[in-house]
Amino acid sequence: MDLARSVYSRDLKIATMRALDAGSKIGEIARKYQLSPKLLERWRGEWRAKGDLAFPGIGRGGADPALDEARRIAELERKIGQFTMENDFLKKALRHFREHPLPVVGNGNATSSRKSSKPSKKRGQR
Repeated sequence: MDLARSVYSRDLKIATMRALDAGSKIGEIARKYQLSPKLLERWRGEWRAKGDLAFPGIGRGGADPALDEARRIAELERKIGQFTMENDFLKKALRHFREHPLPVVGNGNATSSRKSSKPSKKRGQR
């Protein structure tokens, strides 16, 4: 089931907030515009916090550029840490294989460093 997010225009959001400021109840506005009361509450929080600067456009267009830059820096630092850990792991693995090389294959068959613990079966026996 594919549920697409609804996108509402800035004009609709401002109209609903002005109606709330004029004294209308959230339930009335929600029924009139067929919106969720919870959505209207969220819009009202943004409206009260930012006033006419609220609802700048679709998506995160109104996000604080300094906050976006801080998030970007944090993400890059996280990636650097991850790559450092991966490099350390690969260096240790390389060192291990240099110190303990794999057995050499002579005739195309892999050689085993251990004998089987099972007794060998002779042909014709079960």
